[in-house]
Amino acid sequence: MAYDDEEQLEAIKRWWRDNGRFVIIAVVSALVLLVGWQQWNSWQARQAAAASSEYSAVLTALDAGDLQGAGNRLQSLRDSRGSSPHAALASFALAASQMARGEPEAAAETLGWVVSEQPASPMADIARLRQAEALAAAGDDAGALQLLEPPAAGALSARYYELRGDLELALGNREAAINAYQEALKGMAGQRRALVEVKLFDLGGSPAS
Repeated sequence: MAYDDEEQLEAIKRWWRDNGRFVIIAVVSALVLLVGWQQWNSWQARQAAAASSEYSAVLTALDAGDLQGAGNRLQSLRDSRGSSPHAALASFALAASQMARGEPEAAAETLGWVVSEQPASPMADIARLRQAEALAAAGDDAGALQLLEPPAAGALSARYYELRGDLELALGNREAAINAYQEALKGMAGQRRALVEVKLFDLGGSPAS
């Protein structure tokens, strides 16, 4: 038994001589990665908390009716954390207040930042739609129409086509408006569908088969 134990011990020593350096490197590397990952998560948590605080400051200013202050807070948020969803959400909030105040041009500019600075965000297509609505409210139907190309995919597609129909009609393009409304109906149901059907029937069109 002692002989076997000595053989096993000698085998372990040989293995350690051959592989010990690699084991140490692997352990140290794993520790470094673990510490780095923890520090990264901690940093991200601090960034999210700071962005949330700045977003809340924008909303507080808006609640107080201070659009200039809200705009200043929003700019600070964009400068420090422009890629965060909080910056996009704060832009939507400011734009809504600008529209309510009868400032559609300012709202379009505010929303344009989301479109240009966060094009990969899931909120970019919503911002583009809202920006087009703001431009239409400002009387720039042609500019609004340009923003709707290409149309959004998914659930927003129908709303894009409906607005396109409204804009084409405002520009005197009856057939283009009919085509747009027909496309919109493909993705609509309920009361919204009924509204678009009325618009389509008023132009002498019918839902596409």
